[in-house]
Amino acid sequence: MNDDAGARDARGEAGRDPGDRTAAARYIADLTTELAVLARRHGLDALGYILDMARLEAENANRQVNGRP
Repeated sequence: MNDDAGARDARGEAGRDPGDRTAAARYIADLTTELAVLARRHGLDALGYILDMARLEAENANRQVNGRP
């Protein structure tokens, strides 16, 4: 299976379920938190910053899905 097919599958009908979006946003927030720590530990401060921005965006998306401002 090529990467494009997997990406299309991930955006299919099941991916539009708010529960799936919430779970995905939560997972991305958790993962990017860990990756930002790892990046900074190895002196990759700019990458750590970008990962923190991705975490904030995921947290914001999670709030929007759940109807919170």
